[in-house]
Amino acid sequence: MLMAGQSTDTDILCLKSIKNSLEDPNNYFQNWNFNNKTEGFICWFTGVECWHPDENRVLNLKLSNMGLKGQFPRGLQYCSSITGVDLSLNELSGPIPSDMSTILKYVTAMDISGNKFTGEIPIDFANCTYLNSLKLDRNMLSGHIPQEFSLLNRLKVFDFSDNDLSGPVPMFQRGVVSNYANNYKLCGGVSLAPCSGDKFHQALKGGLIVGFALSLTCYIVVTYYISYSSSVPHVQLKKKKYRNSHLNKVKELGKYISSITSKGTQSIANHMHELLHPQLVEKGSKEISMLMERLTSTIWLEELRDATDCFAMDNAIGVGKMGMMYQGFLPNGQLLAVKRLFDSRSFKRQFLLETAILCKYRHKNIVPLLGFCIEEKERLLAYAYMSNGRLSKWLHPLESEVIRLKWHDRIKIALGIARGLAWLHHTCDFGIVHFNICSQCILLDDNFEPKISNFGEAKFMNPNIEDHLGVIFKVNDGKKDVYDFGSVLLELITGKTYNELSRSYDTYNLCSNPLSFYNVIDKSVTGEGLENEVCTLLKIACECVHPFPDQRPTMLEVYNNMKNVRMDRNDYGGEESDTLRGL
Repeated sequence: MLMAGQSTDTDILCLKSIKNSLEDPNNYFQNWNFNNKTEGFICWFTGVECWHPDENRVLNLKLSNMGLKGQFPRGLQYCSSITGVDLSLNELSGPIPSDMSTILKYVTAMDISGNKFTGEIPIDFANCTYLNSLKLDRNMLSGHIPQEFSLLNRLKVFDFSDNDLSGPVPMFQRGVVSNYANNYKLCGGVSLAPCSGDKFHQALKGGLIVGFALSLTCYIVVTYYISYSSSVPHVQLKKKKYRNSHLNKVKELGKYISSITSKGTQSIANHMHELLHPQLVEKGSKEISMLMERLTSTIWLEELRDATDCFAMDNAIGVGKMGMMYQGFLPNGQLLAVKRLFDSRSFKRQFLLETAILCKYRHKNIVPLLGFCIEEKERLLAYAYMSNGRLSKWLHPLESEVIRLKWHDRIKIALGIARGLAWLHHTCDFGIVHFNICSQCILLDDNFEPKISNFGEAKFMNPNIEDHLGVIFKVNDGKKDVYDFGSVLLELITGKTYNELSRSYDTYNLCSNPLSFYNVIDKSVTGEGLENEVCTLLKIACECVHPFPDQRPTMLEVYNNMKNVRMDRNDYGGEESDTLRGL
């Protein structure tokens, strides 16, 4: 009886502590009234399940989707016999406590998904020996998954998807249902890329590029300040419009650089080694070097220098993972975009892939490569200039920009991306998987026709191709592209990335009922009488981002389903009758 009495007292203290430590903007804790002294009174509290209705002992705490704010409630340690904790889909933040086995001694199921937890996954979880289910997905966790998790012999379900985790995954026993989706730095296991041993080399390259990017930002800002601070007043008035344009360019470049450097320890030379099977690394490096030596420039370095005014910062239009982008003019007046690689030695494979793919394959939804240059230490790629820039610029404009992408253009862009990917996957003899589809790598021409760019991380599906590229870069299917396309489609509809949506909403419930997406649809496309089209495309997007790759459609199925959405319109001429051959 003494233990039972202690349990009652401590469980009441547990709930009091939780109520006091969390912000409850929606008043879900309103009926947590501790003035009642009867046995079992806490069992009527919202979200509280007891072992017995007449006993103040908490069995499960279910506080999902309540808008709660604060850090992980350490008061749970006073719930002496709790077995289930569900704090999912709230706005909890900060690190997960490092002594979880002390706080939750007997926990069997824990769900803290859909919050804003940061930092590393505590190794102490491995001491929660009764754990059957662990869901940490849709947070902002980083670092490695502790290998000690493999010792949890009762674990049956875990979900680490949609974080920023890295390194090898633990080896679990058979029968464990796992989900690692959208942690692109994880490796090993059955469904992930093999791990590379050269982590130091990758980290060093990443650090050098991040350092360069930060230095570049400083250079741009200082150049801007010096250039215009020295101008006399009447000249400043004449150049006001140009200055505003220049400042916007500085901000946009800074935005691109920030998006790169914010990925932390992720190597800027993404997947340089993890694309390769370990036994092929040395062989692959030699093959790449030999192939690079055989390439002959199709455009001279001097021509590109003249076209860009010696790569003047005034002509800079963007920064990517591989290099800086410049606008240029050929003597005949043709506009072009020039990519100048940061470090040609670090990006040999990316440069070779980009060149080999874009020189061989032409499609209306793939950016046209006009030429490339290999001269001295320089590696440059010249593309047709796309006047409307990146799709990301239209979906996430700067505060000083007032731009609006109409629904007609959004669906045109989505259909064009799907057409291009379906063609790459199903028509090319190699079967090309882009592997990095996002709104930043989609370029828009004068008519908002989308052009897929940045093929530096591409892989090939056709197992019968014995080409050097096919040997080095191979993948079984294109489901990664399907997922990324679904993310871009959601971004076109809502104005938010899928990861942003996952952190703020229960995407499972949203996808199960597209009508519930109404509150997150971009306001610029509402009220146009297009609800049926929007709902249909939302359904397609949700199918694409299914957590299990085998249950995602192919890009050809996606494209055909999207064509059917517009069968009753004339917006795309005769394209609705496209066959596989005519993509």
